[in-house]
Amino acid sequence: MDKQYKICKRIIISLFVIYLTLYFSQLTGYYEYQNYAKMTLTEQQINKFEEDIKAGKEIDVEDYIKNKDRNYQNGLSKLGLNISNFLSLNIKRGVFKAFDLIAKFVQEE
Repeated sequence: MDKQYKICKRIIISLFVIYLTLYFSQLTGYYEYQNYAKMTLTEQQINKFEEDIKAGKEIDVEDYIKNKDRNYQNGLSKLGLNISNFLSLNIKRGVFKAFDLIAKFVQEE
């Protein structure tokens, strides 16, 4: 009973800390600042686009669009992906061999 109480107490404290973190980040305006920074960058890109049009430069849309593709891959995620692919391939082979063996037993009878 004492062990369950400790686990429950840790979960409640963890949830409370998460709540406080989110509350203070909202209170300090962190989220609004992030949105403002994105908006400012967008306005800068619009101004750059307008200046290039006035200057008569060749326009390419890709120069003004912010790259939204992010690569979150790191060494650990690559390792996890390689292990997952390896296990998947070997399990697939094992299942096919097992069914081939079962098919042989069924055909012999």
